[in-house]
Amino acid sequence: MLSADMISETLAPILLVSATGLLILGLGNRMGRITDRIRKFNDEVRNGAVSKSRWEIIQAQKDTLIKRLKLCRNAMLQYHLTILFTSVSSIMVFLKYFDSCCAYGAVLALAAALLSLFAGSVYAIREIMLSYVAVLKEASFYLKEKSNNGK
Repeated sequence: MLSADMISETLAPILLVSATGLLILGLGNRMGRITDRIRKFNDEVRNGAVSKSRWEIIQAQKDTLIKRLKLCRNAMLQYHLTILFTSVSSIMVFLKYFDSCCAYGAVLALAAALLSLFAGSVYAIREIMLSYVAVLKEASFYLKEKSNNGK
C-alpha cells in the first residue's frame, strides 16, 4: 500500500528534474543563438558580400563560436544525464519499499545526478566566460577600426 512518505520520497528527487529543465531551456536558447550566428557568417561568405575586414572578423570569431557550441553541447548532455539519474533515483526510492538494497542504488543515482549537474554547470560557466571574451574582442576590433578610420 502506498503511504504519504513513500510518495513524497519518490517525488522529492523529481524537483531536481524541474530545475534542470529550466537550465536546459536557457542553454538551448544560447545554443540557438550561437548556431544562428554561425549560419549568418556562412550566408555572408556564400553570398560573397564580405569585405576584407569583415572576413578577418568572421575568421577570428569562427573558432570561438565553435568552442562555445561544444561547451553548450557538453553542458546540455550533462544536464540530460542529471535528469536520467534523478529519474533512476526516484524509481529506486520507490523500489526500496520492496527491496532494501535499492536504497543504496537510490543514493548512488542521486549522487551521479548531482555530479552531472555540477559538470554541466562547469561547462555552462566556461561558455559564459568565453562568450564575454568574444564580445570584448569583437568590440575592440570595431573600436580600433573606427579610431583608425578617424585619423
